[in-house]
Amino acid sequence: MPDRAIADTSALIALDRLRLSQLLCELYSMVILPEGVAGEYGAPDLACLEIKQVRSRLFKILRQDLNLGRGESEVIALGVETGIRVIIDDAKARKVAESLGLKVVGTIGILIRAESLGLIASAHQEVLKLRQEGFYVTDKLIGELSKIRQ
Repeated sequence: MPDRAIADTSALIALDRLRLSQLLCELYSMVILPEGVAGEYGAPDLACLEIKQVRSRLFKILRQDLNLGRGESEVIALGVETGIRVIIDDAKARKVAESLGLKVVGTIGILIRAESLGLIASAHQEVLKLRQEGFYVTDKLIGELSKIRQ
């Protein structure tokens, strides 16, 4: 079974908008939501979901000193504490997570992996749908995704 992941709110929202939330359970044996993320998003009805409380000192540093959002701060702090991969879309939070040695994936990475496993027909088409929903996706990234399909 695939590994576990700790998810931030943005990925949950994006996958929900695409009606692809179930991909998380198809790609990961367990998806952990910090309480802050569950508070921001709610608890999706996914069998692989577990909600955890974060009590790390790192949370306060990330939140106060680096000015990251509550959800991203909890995801990163829990990731550092457990060594579990994190799902984050925010560029600043991704850089912080990577600098702390975490494995980071975003919504688009999830879609690419799902396509490679035959779980969805086209990551490129799903990303175009996300863009239509108002999610920020660069033209460069759209172009790169279209090349993957060829």
